[in-house]
Amino acid sequence: MVKNFFMLATAFILLLVLDSCSNKVLYTREIRNNLIENQLKEFEVQYYNSGKIVLKRNLTYAETQIARGQIKLENGQYIEEIVIKKNTPGVAIDQGKDYLNVSFESGENRHLVFKCNPDGYYQLSALSWKDKYGKVNYDTTVYYMNAASGKALLKVEKDYVSKYQKQKRVLKGRTVSSGYE
Repeated sequence: MVKNFFMLATAFILLLVLDSCSNKVLYTREIRNNLIENQLKEFEVQYYNSGKIVLKRNLTYAETQIARGQIKLENGQYIEEIVIKKNTPGVAIDQGKDYLNVSFESGENRHLVFKCNPDGYYQLSALSWKDKYGKVNYDTTVYYMNAASGKALLKVEKDYVSKYQKQKRVLKGRTVSSGYE
C-alpha cells in the first residue's frame, strides 16, 4: 500500500511539473486589453483550451446514420459525442466586449463561446445550466456539456504574450534646480 501511495504521489508531482513547464498561459481580460491597446487582432492569435471539453446529444436511430461525432450506446440510447482534448488549437472567429467565439474545427457554426468570468479569465460558456449540464449550440444542433467541460478556459502561448507586453515607464518627474545647467 505504501508503494502504491508513493507511485501515485510521484505521478502527481510529475504532472504538476510538466504542466508548470507549459509554454501556455491563461487568456485574461488584461492580456486582451494589452492586445487591443497594441492594435493587434485577436483573430491572429492561436488559442488553446485548458481542459477536455465533451459535447453530447441524444440521437434517434435515423440520426445515427448522419452523425459526425463518435456514436455510443448509453442506457439504451444512441449518444453522439464530440471530444475536444486539452490544448487543442483553436481560432477566434467572432468577438464582443466580453466574449470570444473560438472554433476548434472548420465549418459553419462550429464554435464555442468563451466569456470573461468575474475573475478575468475567458471560460467556456453555456446558454443555460440545468442539473450540472450546460446547453450549447454547436453546428446548428443543441449539445450538452458536463460541469467539468464548463470549467475549460482559453489559453495562449506565453511567447506571444511576452512579445507584445506593453512597455511601461514610470517617470519620477523633474524639479526646478537653483542653478542653470
